[in-house]
Amino acid sequence: MDQTLPPNRTPDYLASLRAGLAFAAQVLIGAMLIFVASLVAMTTALAGLMLAGAALVLRYAAVRQPVPVRVKDAPVTLQARRTPRGWTVE
Repeated sequence: MDQTLPPNRTPDYLASLRAGLAFAAQVLIGAMLIFVASLVAMTTALAGLMLAGAALVLRYAAVRQPVPVRVKDAPVTLQARRTPRGWTVE
């Protein structure tokens, strides 16, 4: 008598629903991973730009006063000669 009954469709619907939810979960996890990777990339780029900006500010905003060079402070040329023990400065 059981052979004449139509097959039960409820387990097939539940299996399809379970498979669909599993696929949706995989898609959402993949999208979340891509989102987190893009946030890390943007944060790294922003940190690099901030570091470059700070370097430019330190380079061009420094207050420098030129120091006049006096003749007494000019570099002195030393005379050196080669000896058997090495170089000697006179």
